[in-house]
Amino acid sequence: MSNKLSKKAGKKRERTKTDVLHREAMKKIMEYVLAAAMLVLCIVVPLYARDGYHRIGNAKFEAYRRIMIGSFSVLLILAAVYLIYCMITGLFHGLQDMEKGTGQSVCRQLSVTDIFVLAYLVLTGISVISGGFYEDALWGSAGWNMGFASQLSFVLLYLFLSRFGKYYRVVLSVLCIVAAAVFCIGILHRLMIDPVGFYDGLTYEQKAQFLSTLGQATWYASFLIVLLPVGMGVFLFTEYRKWRTVFGIYMLIGFCTLVTQNSDSAYFALVGMFLVFFMVSCERRETLRRFMAALAMFFAAGKVMGLLMRIRPNPELEPDFVTELMWHSGLTWGLLAICLLVILALSRPGRYPVSVICRVRWGVAAVLAGLIIMAVAVIYLQSQGMLPEAVSGAAAEISYLNWNSEWGNGRGRIWKFACKVISEESLRHRIFGVGPDCFNSYVTAHHGEEVTLLWGEKLLTNAHNEWLNMLINGGLFGAAAYLGIFVSAVCRFLRDRNKNYMLTGISAAAAAYMCYNFFCYQQVLCTPFIFILMGIGEYIVRERQA
Repeated sequence: MSNKLSKKAGKKRERTKTDVLHREAMKKIMEYVLAAAMLVLCIVVPLYARDGYHRIGNAKFEAYRRIMIGSFSVLLILAAVYLIYCMITGLFHGLQDMEKGTGQSVCRQLSVTDIFVLAYLVLTGISVISGGFYEDALWGSAGWNMGFASQLSFVLLYLFLSRFGKYYRVVLSVLCIVAAAVFCIGILHRLMIDPVGFYDGLTYEQKAQFLSTLGQATWYASFLIVLLPVGMGVFLFTEYRKWRTVFGIYMLIGFCTLVTQNSDSAYFALVGMFLVFFMVSCERRETLRRFMAALAMFFAAGKVMGLLMRIRPNPELEPDFVTELMWHSGLTWGLLAICLLVILALSRPGRYPVSVICRVRWGVAAVLAGLIIMAVAVIYLQSQGMLPEAVSGAAAEISYLNWNSEWGNGRGRIWKFACKVISEESLRHRIFGVGPDCFNSYVTAHHGEEVTLLWGEKLLTNAHNEWLNMLINGGLFGAAAYLGIFVSAVCRFLRDRNKNYMLTGISAAAAAYMCYNFFCYQQVLCTPFIFILMGIGEYIVRERQA
């Protein structure tokens, strides 16, 4: 009897071992397929253009769409087989045995970010039904293409990478190499040097609007602010001098192109990125010293590129307010000097007052918050004519402190109109939205005369503020879920940052994206990449918890 039981137990152990090996093999196949798909995406989307800058946004989205359809068709089939096999073997051998397998991370408890991601997908589907613009909601507005299919692809990018992103280091390395090449071309373009032939036949005015292989300067900046924090994170936290040197160069290239891309929105993103890195860097003397070195490189890049732009100018390029400060202002010279002095002080031996520095970092955050509140208050009071004459005259010299319809390159008019749209929505649309990328469809149907009066024949495709746009397209519930993805990801990654320094860089990228898209919008050159980074961050956290 005992021999029969031992043989039966031995067969069960053998079968369990075989099942674990099979599941592990399927998992490896998915990891390889996913890595290959991500490498293709990270190379093709930033570099591909069908006919120079002619309809370049459409060309890039078409490339992205083909890659996503091809890769997810395979990955979803593999995932279905994998999960079914997990369930079958789990039924025969028990869930405990399944959890002991090294390949069963996909079966673990969902994280807070996972829940927000899945909730966002469900609520986006509900918004399609709520809005009723079914055909428009599938792929979205022409030229933007941020419809339900794109939202689904972002969710799948996150979910697959968070479970099967084993080769994320290879993916990130290739992505940074491609980004460095794109940034270098962007710098040369601003100096009127065109190594790729994209400027052939363009006027000076057109050259001021387009950059590198990405096209419109705002789209270029959105890619820049997502990828720059990754390199800066490595520079700040790696212990390997070789990687610190390589990514220090990468970071400097990013700074040089940031101070010449001429989009003020990128500087707001930079504030978010710098704040995350500063709060973490204060915990150690060496990382704080590296942070101050990075800050000094940023201000120095502004001065050097400002000089080069005077030597090789584009007569049609009018620098925005902050760009002008970076190039010519004495204020930025003073900030550069302060950075160098702090670096010297941190280089001196002696006790590092951690408690004092930690209080200082929260003081800096409080000051920054105070400045933002003060700026908003000044904008409001200035618009109401309630400021003293001396203050009002000084504020009038700064365009961003003067709220009107043309504020922020016309965003003042768009935001006022978007708020009016929300106030006049039905309860159903206000809660569940009008459908992904259906802003234009909805306002054309319900506010057509006013849109024509304000913008003529131009199409108003979004609110030029991703969070305001999400309130209209996704409703209160969809917008809350979408915001929850980013907030929960940043909090989770910063909480576990000591397990892998890449988590801080990804947190900074998410913060930069949130700040940048307060003035901009979802599109194919930024949103897929931030979901890729957040998926990688989730994979790192789950990997360390295994």
